[in-house]
Amino acid sequence: MNKTLTRIILSFAIAILVWNCKSKETKEVVPQAKDTENEVILEFTKAKEGFISETLFQVAVSSVLESESARAEEAKTIAEQKSLNLLKTYTIPNLSDKGRKELREISKEGKIVDKNVSIGGRYFFLYQIQKTNLKRLVTKDLE
Repeated sequence: MNKTLTRIILSFAIAILVWNCKSKETKEVVPQAKDTENEVILEFTKAKEGFISETLFQVAVSSVLESESARAEEAKTIAEQKSLNLLKTYTIPNLSDKGRKELREISKEGKIVDKNVSIGGRYFFLYQIQKTNLKRLVTKDLE
């Protein structure tokens, strides 16, 4: 009985010791972005890309360059290539050289819509191509 009581007390003491010594959970405090910043990030990351309407096509791009002119130039270059690649997905499978050239020209007709938005050093842009019957031209009229 004496040994049993000693074991119970010793087990209880060890349990209390382990309970008190167990490492505390640490929570990393991450500063919450402002609601407006979250909305702006969502606007660009969830921006619809492709045909918005029969006459409007858009892609979203971003830049981390510091200079405003360099950012705009980089955004336009990336956007032209991105729009060309996306426009290709809407054309017929075996597009002729003439059709590919015309598609390249169409992809360069767009304009950067600068929202002057910078979040964490990243600047967001929308590139939009607006042309009459653009969707029909790309999907049906290119050879």
